[in-house]
Amino acid sequence: MDAKHICSMLLVSYPIYRDIKTQQIQLFPGVCLILVGMIARVVSGDMLDAAWLIGGLPGVVCFLAGKLFGDCIGAGDSFLIGGIGLLEGINFCGRMLAVTATLIFIFSVGMMIFGKLHKKSKVACVPFLAIGYVGAWLL
Repeated sequence: MDAKHICSMLLVSYPIYRDIKTQQIQLFPGVCLILVGMIARVVSGDMLDAAWLIGGLPGVVCFLAGKLFGDCIGAGDSFLIGGIGLLEGINFCGRMLAVTATLIFIFSVGMMIFGKLHKKSKVACVPFLAIGYVGAWLL
């Protein structure tokens, strides 16, 4: 496991507690982790062309969708998704988002059936992103 994988793993794991408790994500540690991961990619020779920039596209799409559909996904969550895409690539990020969306759907439907969630309830996304990160490695 090289430095970019360690940085991306820390990127999805450091904000879990704060996202559950306050639904806020501190961006400074995330920016530092992304920079260290990008430096590791440069040192390893993994960034020879500009194709790695496409990895940030899912984060941008999530941010725009969040703004378009009434903050259904926060800017901090979109930042984490974009960072994972930059560090791991767009294919990995797509697998992670597929696992994450499936888990959030199952959790939300289950909680709505038991009456714990309502239509306007918000669910912390980062714990599901962390599980989706692990699931993407297994796919």
